[in-house]
This record gives sequence, structure tokens and C-alpha cells, in this order.
Amino acid sequence: MTKIKLKMKMSHYILLLISVMISACGSMNNSFKEHPSGLLYRFMEMNPSGLTPTTGDILVLSFSVYTSGGRLLESNDYYRLQLGTPLYKGDFFTGLGMIQVGDSAAFSLDAGSYYEKTRKRELPAEFKAGDPVIIHLRLKDILSQEELEQERLGIYHKDETQELLLLQDYLRIANITETPGESGVYRVIKVKGTGKMAQPGHSLKVHYTGTTIDGKVFDSSLQRNNPISFVLGAGQVIPGWDEAFNGMEEGTVAKLIIPSKMAYGKDGYQNIILPFSTLVFDVELIEVK
Repeated sequence: MTKIKLKMKMSHYILLLISVMISACGSMNNSFKEHPSGLLYRFMEMNPSGLTPTTGDILVLSFSVYTSGGRLLESNDYYRLQLGTPLYKGDFFTGLGMIQVGDSAAFSLDAGSYYEKTRKRELPAEFKAGDPVIIHLRLKDILSQEELEQERLGIYHKDETQELLLLQDYLRIANITETPGESGVYRVIKVKGTGKMAQPGHSLKVHYTGTTIDGKVFDSSLQRNNPISFVLGAGQVIPGWDEAFNGMEEGTVAKLIIPSKMAYGKDGYQNIILPFSTLVFDVELIEVK
């Protein structure tokens, strides 16, 4: 008799546990309100006196990303990104524009649109077309561009370790998800050319604007209205350029992100490029011959 009662209690406990889990999953998916944009959202905490972000602000967030079944996919307690204008109706940026510093909220988004349009990466294997992705976040702070620059200046140009931290921060804010080459050079293609492919020994004509990672322009052929010409692979430009332009088609427009070890290294260049400076170039390959 005792064993029978124990089995009945255990069965009751298991059924109760399953019920709670189902209820929890249901609340994750079904307790959202709908914004006029179509975004599904809910607030867990609200801070009416908190600052409201505007387009261009740097947001400091803690966030977690879940499947609709409650599986945690990624989490970050100190994530920074720049608030952009919505990319489509009811997107992630729409949600960020609704919250204030101190608020915590959750958004339910179409996983395909979130990853492919906002994150600019392929849909993870955990999702199929039409699945929702659930994002929980708290807006911890808003940094102005000036505050971000002052923060960077506190650690800028010390060593390669600090350079890498700044680079990772830049990649997050700029939402760059491309994989770098083995040397660490990033080549982000904006417009793929259809002309002749650049190979070592070819003479290239290129328009460019070069900035430090904090956005300060240090050189621009566009401002001079005079593109640069060089022989690819002949050591006439920084190593990062020789690598990045190799295999690029004539007519290509791209962003190159080049770590200091493939640019001017620990010594920098005169008073123009400081030591351990990652450089960013917006380039157009005009001609290959």
C-alpha cells in the first residue's frame, strides 16, 4: 500500500512539474502585447524617470536570447551597440526605441528577420523559417559619442591587448559579423565588382577614405580627388592592403578593417597614426591592369 501511495504521489508531482513547465513556456510566448508596428513586447520593470535613447546613441545593454521553448542561446551582461533607425517594421531597433534607462523588457521577433536583417548572419540551426526568437534585455546606460571617445582614450594605444578590446567593441557597435582572414584583416564587401580580378603584380587604382577606429579621418583620396595607384604585392602599401585587395574584382566597394600588426604596428606613423591603431578604410577598386 505504501509503495502504491508513493508512486501516486510521484506521478502527481511529475504531472504538476510538467504543467508548470508548459505554463512557463506559454507565458514566454503568449504574454506579449502588440505594438502598432507589429512588434510583440512586454515590460518586466519600468523606470519612468530614465533617459530615452535616440538614434545614434550608444546603448549599454545586458541581454539574453532564447528560443520560444526557453533554450538560452547567448547572453551578454555588457553589450554596446549604436541605436539605428528601424530596418523593417517592428524590428529590434523599434523595441530599443521604446525603452528607457533602467527598464527591462522582452521582445518576440521573427527569428529569420532578426538574424538575417538585423544581425546580418545566417539563421542558427536552432530555428526554422517562421520561428520566433525571444530577447530579454535591460537598458543599463546611454553613452554619447563624446563619452564613448573619452572612455576609449583612457585605454587607447597601450598595447595589442587593448587594441583587440577596442576592435571587438567596434565590431559589435558596427554590427560587423564577417570572419577575418588569418592575419586579422576584415574585408566587408558592400558592392561586389564584376571586372578583372586583382592578382599580385597587377597595377591597381583605388579611391579610399582612412579613419582610425574611433572614426577620425586621417587621409582621403576623395578629398584630394586623386585616387592612389600601386602594384599589388610589391610592398608599396601597408601589408593589410596587399592582403585585402588580392582577389578583389574591379568595381568592388568595401570596408577594410586592418589591425596595427598589418598596418603601422607598435610605432605608428609620425604624429598621424598612433601606436597600436586599428585602421578602417572605405575603398573602391576603380581599375585593375
